[in-house]
Amino acid sequence: MNTFKEKDPFAHAYLICRFDSCFLIDPSHDYEEINLALSGRTLIGILLTHAHNDHIELIGEFDVPIYIHLDDAHLLFEDQYNGYAPKAHPYKRKNLNLQYVTHQMKIPFADQFVEVYHTPGHTKGSVCYLYDGRLFTGDTLFKDSVGRHDLYSGSLPELRRSILTLCQLNGNIRVYPGHDETTTIRNEQKNNPFYLKWMKQSSK
Repeated sequence: MNTFKEKDPFAHAYLICRFDSCFLIDPSHDYEEINLALSGRTLIGILLTHAHNDHIELIGEFDVPIYIHLDDAHLLFEDQYNGYAPKAHPYKRKNLNLQYVTHQMKIPFADQFVEVYHTPGHTKGSVCYLYDGRLFTGDTLFKDSVGRHDLYSGSLPELRRSILTLCQLNGNIRVYPGHDETTTIRNEQKNNPFYLKWMKQSSK
């Protein structure tokens, strides 16, 4: 797996590969480095955790299917809400091969699959992707923190439910967020103040 560390104003981008096939998660920057990391392997798709501009900048640069939740697809083109305004998004709708994901959908990946978790809260169509013990959480779950819920289509009650769901996963799963450091589900179960607060509230 290759990680393209965030560069202001972008988010982390991740490249996961199985044999000669690769998925690119949240292609925000470093077009040349991504192509270099592919090094002869085939990019078979782009996985978007959500449609904010700092996660999607390069989606028009690759001729592959783009996986996104239907609830966030329109956000790709609404620049007043996705963060591009007053500028315009750099890709064209007619050039994008959008494929819509659903909760617990399994996307084929060589002899394995990538599992989708619909985790609304940061945006209505936010998702996380689980592959090989690694969970790519976009702006839903961070180390000792959670994503914002006060932007367009965000929701605190939905974010709360999503965090409670994610933190029920296997504690050994490694979490790769859209910003900042990696973590584990176990660390978040023990130390994330939002999870601990919401878990306590849900048990009353």
